[in-house]
Amino acid sequence: MNSDGQPHPLNRHLFIADNLDLLRRLDNESIDLICIDPPFKKRRTFVGKVKPPLTDAELQTELELLAGWGINTPQQALERGINWPSNAGDARFKDVWSYDQDVDEDWVRSIEKQHTALHRVIEAAKVTDGMDTAAYLCYMGVRLLQMHRVLKPTGSLYLHCDGDANFYLRLVLNAIFGTGNFRNEIVWHYNKWTNAASHFQRNHDTLLFYAKSNAAQYNKQFVMTEHKARVLAKGWDSNVVQGGVRQLLVYDQEKAKSEIDNPKYDRIVYRDDADGGTAMPDVWADINYLSSGAKERTGYPTQKPVALAERIIKAATNPGDVVLDCFAGCAYVPVAAERNGRQWIACDISPRALTVLRRQFAKFRYAVDGQQQTEQPALLTDANVVTAGPNSLPERSDEDPEPRIDPKEPEPPKYRTPASIIPEGEMLRQLLDLSGWQAWCCGFANRRKDGTVIETARNFHLDHLNPKSKEGASNQITNRAPMCPHHNIRKNNRRVHLAEYRREIADAGELMVDQIGELIDLTWAGDQALEIYTQARIRQVA
Repeated sequence: MNSDGQPHPLNRHLFIADNLDLLRRLDNESIDLICIDPPFKKRRTFVGKVKPPLTDAELQTELELLAGWGINTPQQALERGINWPSNAGDARFKDVWSYDQDVDEDWVRSIEKQHTALHRVIEAAKVTDGMDTAAYLCYMGVRLLQMHRVLKPTGSLYLHCDGDANFYLRLVLNAIFGTGNFRNEIVWHYNKWTNAASHFQRNHDTLLFYAKSNAAQYNKQFVMTEHKARVLAKGWDSNVVQGGVRQLLVYDQEKAKSEIDNPKYDRIVYRDDADGGTAMPDVWADINYLSSGAKERTGYPTQKPVALAERIIKAATNPGDVVLDCFAGCAYVPVAAERNGRQWIACDISPRALTVLRRQFAKFRYAVDGQQQTEQPALLTDANVVTAGPNSLPERSDEDPEPRIDPKEPEPPKYRTPASIIPEGEMLRQLLDLSGWQAWCCGFANRRKDGTVIETARNFHLDHLNPKSKEGASNQITNRAPMCPHHNIRKNNRRVHLAEYRREIADAGELMVDQIGELIDLTWAGDQALEIYTQARIRQVA
């Protein structure tokens, strides 16, 4: 239901269209949850065969749908931004990206003009990962901007990805949703054995969970672990032998303690449901990867299990809420939404999505509140699903909000003291040149065995003539002095002007020359340093 209790007008709609066209035609703040499994930027085209093989009747249905929308050739389908159905029964999608073929110049201009943070992420990707990654992020970015618009303030987004694009998608989502609305990076861990030659097995995908605002719905009670296992043992089943391990599950803490030494059992598990269990962690290892022989398999490449979408839907929505999947090729989100009493809207660029959706709904028996049906599915796809094409998109009942225009440039950093216009290494060498490569504090110099000075900045420190505590805040060359390490450390502790500290050095008998008068004159040195600074400033302005 909508907020006014009425069914959403697009409930149980499957759109065969470019999802950007659909997203632009959805009302502001009309969706409770967006759950998507978009392309992963794998740089390949995925091709699978639907299982069981595509029938002539199914192919004919797909072609008739397109014909009804005035699409009778592959070229006409391409012009509408959708895929022409393959006679071979392929279930395919392209995950290869280029600016020439996949990016509209209007997208680039819009992002550059109105979304500076997103634009910078895309520009950075060009440098660090190449133009194909930048094209992929541009494609995803314009769609995620629209998804953010159509989400209710109580809504949230779950985006499925893997290591190929995770990092960049996080940056894109931070730019659009704001870093403060990031909630979780959920790891879906599964067992899938491969013979990896140069790396560890990659046995997980990632779900990026972002909220629209702090008001986003989160049903904690639906994502609690079943029990809080006390640290007496590990296990899951009660009083059974499993894999040769004998374990006992009890609900009483004292009984658990009394049985801990019982030789009949290898494990004692104490289950405490008094507090409702514990919050589910962000690593999900209890939902299996769909093997090639799984009953749920459709043959659609990269298909995800319905159980994965069910957990998300239960956590993020209430019965009657509206779920959107705009990359709905394998239909797992609509099936999970229907099964749990939610309304749903789906979109995909291939009419094969209808065939897969019908097969999946016919394969399972769905009813609300866990009432399992044994004869007929709750959803009869022929009667209940509305399939619409690119020329049958909904009409907006509202207007776009004022475009959010990000600031063109970030706030300049606020330094406590001005940065020097002369690099410190160069500054040290120039000041040592003034003193004949002697420290201004005591006359220390790097000397050869014959007593001649070695002109090297090594073993000198650059410090302030007048410390910050004495209002000597400038880091420019006019307030700097080369010193020996020993006296520099002691002066930092004393926090006095170098002229005053020199007298202390002389009184302590630590001068490396005969008297203070043989050290560089600080007034003259200040005049010379000011000239050096002036010339550097002129070069900077020029």
